[in-house]
Amino acid sequence: MKSSIDNYIASCTKCAKFNIHRANTPGKLLPIGPLQGVVEILGMDYWNPTTTTTNDNRYVLVITDYLSKFVIAKATRTNTVQTTAQILVDELIFKYGVLHRLITDNAVHFNNDLLKALAAQIGFHHIKSTPYHPHTNCQVERFNANFRPQLAKLQSENTNDWAESLPAIPSAYNTGQHASTTFTPFQLMYGCHATLPFDPRKDPLIMNRQSDYWIQIQHLLWIYQQTARSNIKSTQHYAKQRYDNGRNDPRSLPGDYVFSKNTSRKSKMEEFYSGPYIVIQVQHSNYLIEDLESKFHQTVHASHLAPVHER
Repeated sequence: MKSSIDNYIASCTKCAKFNIHRANTPGKLLPIGPLQGVVEILGMDYWNPTTTTTNDNRYVLVITDYLSKFVIAKATRTNTVQTTAQILVDELIFKYGVLHRLITDNAVHFNNDLLKALAAQIGFHHIKSTPYHPHTNCQVERFNANFRPQLAKLQSENTNDWAESLPAIPSAYNTGQHASTTFTPFQLMYGCHATLPFDPRKDPLIMNRQSDYWIQIQHLLWIYQQTARSNIKSTQHYAKQRYDNGRNDPRSLPGDYVFSKNTSRKSKMEEFYSGPYIVIQVQHSNYLIEDLESKFHQTVHASHLAPVHER
Protein backbone atom coordinates (compact mmCIF):
# COMPACT_ATOMS: atom_id res chain seq x y z
CA MET A 1 0.00 0.00 0.00
CA LYS A 2 2.71 2.50 0.99
CA SER A 3 4.76 1.85 -2.16
CA SER A 4 1.65 2.32 -4.31
CA ILE A 5 0.90 5.66 -2.64
CA ASP A 6 4.53 6.79 -2.96
CA ASN A 7 4.56 5.88 -6.66
CA TYR A 8 1.24 7.66 -7.26
CA ILE A 9 2.55 10.86 -5.65
CA ALA A 10 5.90 10.64 -7.48
CA SER A 11 4.08 10.26 -10.81
CA CYS A 12 2.10 13.49 -10.33
CA THR A 13 3.27 15.78 -13.15
CA LYS A 14 2.32 19.04 -11.41
CA CYS A 15 4.01 17.95 -8.19
CA ALA A 16 7.21 17.05 -10.07
CA LYS A 17 7.26 20.41 -11.86
CA PHE A 18 6.42 22.68 -8.91
CA ASN A 19 7.91 20.93 -5.85
CA ILE A 20 11.37 21.94 -4.64
CA HIS A 21 13.90 19.09 -4.83
CA ARG A 22 16.03 19.46 -1.70
CA ALA A 23 18.27 16.42 -2.16
CA ASN A 24 21.73 16.82 -3.68
CA THR A 25 21.45 17.04 -7.44
CA PRO A 26 22.75 14.00 -9.38
CA GLY A 27 26.04 13.97 -11.22
CA LYS A 28 29.36 13.38 -9.47
CA LEU A 29 32.38 15.61 -9.94
CA LEU A 30 34.58 14.82 -12.94
CA PRO A 31 37.96 16.58 -12.46
CA ILE A 32 39.78 17.94 -15.50
CA GLY A 33 43.10 16.28 -16.21
CA PRO A 34 45.65 14.89 -16.21
CA LEU A 35 47.64 18.03 -16.93
CA GLN A 36 50.97 17.54 -18.69
CA GLY A 37 52.31 21.09 -18.96
CA VAL A 38 51.58 24.80 -19.12
CA VAL A 39 49.60 26.31 -22.01
CA GLU A 40 47.89 22.95 -22.44
CA ILE A 41 44.39 23.54 -21.04
CA LEU A 42 43.16 27.11 -20.64
CA GLY A 43 39.85 28.68 -19.66
CA MET A 44 38.53 31.93 -21.11
CA ASP A 45 35.64 34.16 -20.10
CA TYR A 46 34.50 37.78 -20.17
CA TRP A 47 34.05 39.86 -17.05
CA ASN A 48 31.83 42.90 -17.33
CA PRO A 49 32.33 45.80 -14.87
CA THR A 50 29.36 48.02 -14.15
CA THR A 51 30.88 51.20 -15.61
CA THR A 52 32.59 52.25 -18.84
CA THR A 53 36.04 53.86 -18.60
CA THR A 54 37.01 57.18 -20.15
CA ASN A 55 38.68 55.16 -22.93
CA ASP A 56 35.39 53.33 -23.55
CA ASN A 57 36.62 50.02 -22.11
CA ARG A 58 33.64 47.99 -20.95
CA TYR A 59 34.87 44.40 -20.67
CA VAL A 60 37.79 42.32 -19.43
CA LEU A 61 38.74 39.11 -21.24
CA VAL A 62 40.29 36.70 -18.72
CA ILE A 63 42.41 33.71 -19.77
CA THR A 64 43.67 31.22 -17.15
CA ASP A 65 46.12 28.32 -17.48
CA TYR A 66 44.86 25.22 -15.66
CA LEU A 67 48.25 23.89 -14.51
CA SER A 68 50.18 27.02 -13.54
CA LYS A 69 47.03 29.09 -12.72
CA PHE A 70 48.72 31.93 -14.67
CA VAL A 71 46.22 34.66 -15.58
CA ILE A 72 46.01 37.07 -18.53
CA ALA A 73 43.45 39.89 -18.23
CA LYS A 74 42.90 42.36 -21.06
CA ALA A 75 40.55 45.36 -21.00
CA THR A 76 38.58 45.86 -24.18
CA ARG A 77 35.87 48.10 -25.58
CA THR A 78 33.76 45.30 -27.03
CA ASN A 79 33.20 41.60 -26.51
CA THR A 80 32.64 40.79 -30.17
CA VAL A 81 33.79 37.67 -31.96
CA GLN A 82 36.59 39.58 -33.69
CA THR A 83 37.86 41.12 -30.44
CA THR A 84 37.88 37.74 -28.71
CA ALA A 85 39.87 36.06 -31.48
CA GLN A 86 42.33 38.97 -31.73
CA ILE A 87 43.12 38.98 -28.00
CA LEU A 88 43.46 35.19 -27.94
CA VAL A 89 46.03 35.34 -30.73
CA ASP A 90 47.90 38.48 -29.62
CA GLU A 91 48.00 37.95 -25.84
CA LEU A 92 48.24 34.16 -25.64
CA ILE A 93 49.33 32.39 -28.82
CA PHE A 94 51.94 34.93 -29.98
CA LYS A 95 53.45 35.21 -26.47
CA TYR A 96 53.13 31.72 -25.01
CA GLY A 97 52.53 29.38 -27.94
CA VAL A 98 49.64 27.26 -29.19
CA LEU A 99 47.37 25.78 -26.55
CA HIS A 100 45.94 22.26 -26.69
CA ARG A 101 42.45 22.80 -25.28
CA LEU A 102 40.36 25.92 -24.69
CA ILE A 103 37.36 25.85 -22.34
CA THR A 104 34.66 28.53 -22.60
CA ASP A 105 30.94 28.90 -22.07
CA ASN A 106 28.39 28.92 -24.89
CA ALA A 107 28.13 32.70 -25.32
CA VAL A 108 27.99 34.02 -28.90
CA HIS A 109 31.48 35.55 -28.71
CA PHE A 110 32.88 32.05 -28.04
CA ASN A 111 30.50 29.75 -29.91
CA ASN A 112 30.91 31.00 -33.50
CA ASP A 113 32.39 30.16 -36.90
CA LEU A 114 35.44 32.42 -36.45
CA LEU A 115 36.71 30.61 -33.35
CA LYS A 116 35.91 27.26 -34.98
CA ALA A 117 38.04 28.24 -37.99
CA LEU A 118 40.82 29.56 -35.72
CA ALA A 119 40.86 26.31 -33.72
CA ALA A 120 40.98 24.24 -36.91
CA GLN A 121 43.79 26.29 -38.51
CA ILE A 122 46.01 26.63 -35.43
CA GLY A 123 45.24 23.18 -34.07
CA PHE A 124 43.57 23.36 -30.66
CA HIS A 125 40.39 21.75 -29.35
CA HIS A 126 37.62 24.13 -28.25
CA ILE A 127 35.44 22.74 -25.43
CA LYS A 128 32.21 24.54 -24.54
CA SER A 129 30.63 24.05 -21.14
CA THR A 130 27.05 22.91 -20.69
CA PRO A 131 24.64 25.89 -20.40
CA TYR A 132 23.92 26.97 -16.81
CA HIS A 133 26.69 24.72 -15.48
CA PRO A 134 29.78 26.92 -14.87
CA HIS A 135 31.65 24.16 -12.98
CA THR A 136 33.34 23.15 -16.25
CA ASN A 137 35.10 26.50 -16.52
CA CYS A 138 35.60 26.87 -12.78
CA GLN A 139 39.21 28.06 -13.02
CA VAL A 140 38.23 31.33 -14.71
CA GLU A 141 35.08 31.68 -12.62
CA ARG A 142 37.15 31.37 -9.43
CA PHE A 143 39.55 34.11 -10.54
CA ASN A 144 36.66 36.38 -11.55
CA ALA A 145 35.17 36.01 -8.08
CA ASN A 146 38.44 37.26 -6.51
CA PHE A 147 39.01 39.78 -9.27
CA ARG A 148 35.96 41.99 -8.70
CA PRO A 149 36.58 43.05 -5.06
CA GLN A 150 40.31 43.60 -5.70
CA LEU A 151 39.62 45.90 -8.63
CA ALA A 152 36.92 47.73 -6.68
CA LYS A 153 39.39 48.45 -3.86
CA LEU A 154 42.10 49.76 -6.19
CA GLN A 155 40.02 52.14 -8.24
CA SER A 156 39.53 55.71 -7.06
CA GLU A 157 36.25 57.38 -6.22
CA ASN A 158 35.88 58.08 -9.92
CA THR A 159 34.80 54.61 -11.02
CA ASN A 160 35.61 55.33 -14.66
CA ASP A 161 39.33 54.55 -14.18
CA TRP A 162 39.16 50.85 -13.31
CA ALA A 163 41.17 49.89 -16.42
CA GLU A 164 44.19 51.80 -15.07
CA SER A 165 44.25 49.55 -11.99
CA LEU A 166 43.63 46.38 -13.99
CA PRO A 167 47.27 45.28 -14.63
CA ALA A 168 48.00 45.17 -10.90
CA ILE A 169 45.41 42.43 -10.26
CA PRO A 170 46.81 39.62 -12.47
CA SER A 171 50.35 40.71 -11.52
CA ALA A 172 49.63 40.20 -7.82
CA TYR A 173 47.78 36.95 -8.54
CA ASN A 174 50.57 35.54 -10.73
CA THR A 175 53.26 36.29 -8.14
CA GLY A 176 51.32 34.96 -5.14
CA GLN A 177 51.47 31.36 -3.94
CA HIS A 178 48.51 29.28 -5.10
CA ALA A 179 46.96 26.93 -2.55
CA SER A 180 46.37 24.01 -4.90
CA THR A 181 49.88 23.98 -6.44
CA THR A 182 51.95 25.49 -3.55
CA PHE A 183 53.82 27.51 -6.22
CA THR A 184 53.28 30.93 -7.73
CA PRO A 185 51.84 30.93 -11.27
CA PHE A 186 54.92 32.90 -12.37
CA GLN A 187 57.21 30.10 -11.12
CA LEU A 188 55.36 27.41 -13.02
CA MET A 189 55.25 29.47 -16.19
CA TYR A 190 58.87 30.73 -16.27
CA GLY A 191 60.81 28.46 -13.90
CA CYS A 192 61.95 31.22 -11.53
CA HIS A 193 60.64 33.64 -8.94
CA ALA A 194 59.49 37.06 -10.08
CA THR A 195 61.62 39.96 -8.84
CA LEU A 196 59.20 42.44 -7.32
CA PRO A 197 59.83 46.18 -6.78
CA PHE A 198 60.61 45.91 -3.05
CA ASP A 199 62.49 42.60 -3.07
CA PRO A 200 66.09 42.68 -1.76
CA ARG A 201 68.76 42.64 -4.42
CA LYS A 202 69.89 39.14 -5.34
CA ASP A 203 73.46 38.00 -5.94
CA PRO A 204 74.20 37.35 -9.62
CA LEU A 205 73.94 33.74 -10.77
CA ILE A 206 77.26 32.62 -12.30
CA MET A 207 77.31 29.77 -14.83
CA ASN A 208 80.38 28.20 -16.46
CA ARG A 209 78.56 28.06 -19.77
CA GLN A 210 75.52 29.91 -21.09
CA SER A 211 73.85 26.60 -21.90
CA ASP A 212 74.04 25.62 -18.21
CA TYR A 213 71.41 28.26 -17.41
CA TRP A 214 68.98 26.76 -19.90
CA ILE A 215 69.61 23.24 -18.55
CA GLN A 216 68.98 24.41 -14.99
CA ILE A 217 65.78 26.25 -15.95
CA GLN A 218 64.50 23.15 -17.72
CA HIS A 219 65.29 21.01 -14.69
CA LEU A 220 63.61 23.44 -12.28
CA LEU A 221 60.53 23.72 -14.49
CA TRP A 222 60.24 19.94 -14.62
CA ILE A 223 60.45 19.69 -10.82
CA TYR A 224 58.00 22.56 -10.27
CA GLN A 225 55.44 21.24 -12.73
CA GLN A 226 55.67 17.63 -11.52
CA THR A 227 55.13 18.79 -7.94
CA ALA A 228 52.29 21.10 -8.99
CA ARG A 229 50.59 18.25 -10.87
CA SER A 230 50.80 16.03 -7.81
CA ASN A 231 49.43 18.78 -5.57
CA ILE A 232 46.57 19.51 -7.99
CA LYS A 233 45.64 15.81 -8.09
CA SER A 234 45.52 15.71 -4.29
CA THR A 235 43.36 18.83 -4.18
CA GLN A 236 41.05 17.45 -6.88
CA HIS A 237 40.73 14.14 -5.00
CA TYR A 238 39.72 15.93 -1.80
CA ALA A 239 37.29 18.22 -3.67
CA LYS A 240 35.71 15.23 -5.42
CA GLN A 241 35.22 13.34 -2.16
CA ARG A 242 33.56 16.37 -0.59
CA TYR A 243 31.37 17.12 -3.64
CA ASP A 244 30.31 13.49 -4.23
CA ASN A 245 29.28 12.91 -0.62
CA GLY A 246 25.56 12.13 -0.64
CA ARG A 247 25.31 12.56 -4.40
CA ASN A 248 24.28 9.86 -6.87
CA ASP A 249 25.35 9.27 -10.43
CA PRO A 250 22.59 10.05 -12.96
CA ARG A 251 20.52 6.99 -13.79
CA SER A 252 18.55 8.09 -16.87
CA LEU A 253 19.27 6.23 -20.11
CA PRO A 254 18.48 6.97 -23.76
CA GLY A 255 14.74 6.56 -24.22
CA ASP A 256 13.88 7.61 -20.65
CA TYR A 257 11.62 10.59 -19.95
CA VAL A 258 12.84 13.46 -17.77
CA PHE A 259 11.93 16.94 -16.61
CA SER A 260 14.47 19.77 -17.10
CA LYS A 261 15.03 22.71 -14.77
CA ASN A 262 13.21 25.82 -15.98
CA THR A 263 16.17 28.22 -16.36
CA SER A 264 13.96 30.98 -17.81
CA ARG A 265 11.73 31.09 -14.72
CA LYS A 266 10.82 34.73 -13.97
CA SER A 267 7.92 34.44 -11.53
CA LYS A 268 7.66 32.61 -8.23
CA MET A 269 4.43 31.11 -9.54
CA GLU A 270 6.13 29.48 -12.53
CA GLU A 271 7.08 25.82 -12.51
CA PHE A 272 10.60 24.80 -11.42
CA TYR A 273 10.82 22.13 -14.12
CA SER A 274 9.60 21.98 -17.71
CA GLY A 275 8.92 19.02 -19.95
CA PRO A 276 8.72 16.12 -20.21
CA TYR A 277 11.65 15.45 -22.54
CA ILE A 278 13.10 12.25 -23.92
CA VAL A 279 16.78 11.40 -23.45
CA ILE A 280 18.55 11.00 -26.80
CA GLN A 281 22.20 10.60 -25.78
CA VAL A 282 24.25 10.41 -22.57
CA GLN A 283 27.88 11.48 -22.23
CA HIS A 284 29.23 11.41 -18.68
CA SER A 285 26.88 13.77 -16.81
CA ASN A 286 25.69 15.62 -19.94
CA TYR A 287 22.38 14.69 -21.53
CA LEU A 288 21.09 15.42 -25.02
CA ILE A 289 17.32 15.71 -24.61
CA GLU A 290 14.46 16.31 -27.05
CA ASP A 291 11.27 18.26 -26.45
CA LEU A 292 8.34 15.94 -27.16
CA GLU A 293 6.29 18.67 -28.87
CA SER A 294 8.78 20.93 -30.69
CA LYS A 295 11.44 18.21 -31.24
CA PHE A 296 14.04 20.81 -30.17
CA HIS A 297 17.34 19.32 -28.96
CA GLN A 298 19.42 20.74 -26.12
CA THR A 299 22.31 19.56 -23.96
CA VAL A 300 21.84 19.84 -20.19
CA HIS A 301 23.76 18.69 -17.15
CA ALA A 302 22.39 15.90 -14.98
CA SER A 303 22.00 18.32 -12.07
CA HIS A 304 19.23 20.08 -14.04
CA LEU A 305 17.17 16.93 -14.63
CA ALA A 306 14.50 15.08 -12.68
CA PRO A 307 13.08 11.68 -13.62
CA VAL A 308 9.52 11.19 -14.87
CA HIS A 309 7.69 8.51 -12.89
CA GLU A 310 5.00 6.71 -14.84
CA ARG A 311 1.79 5.45 -13.25
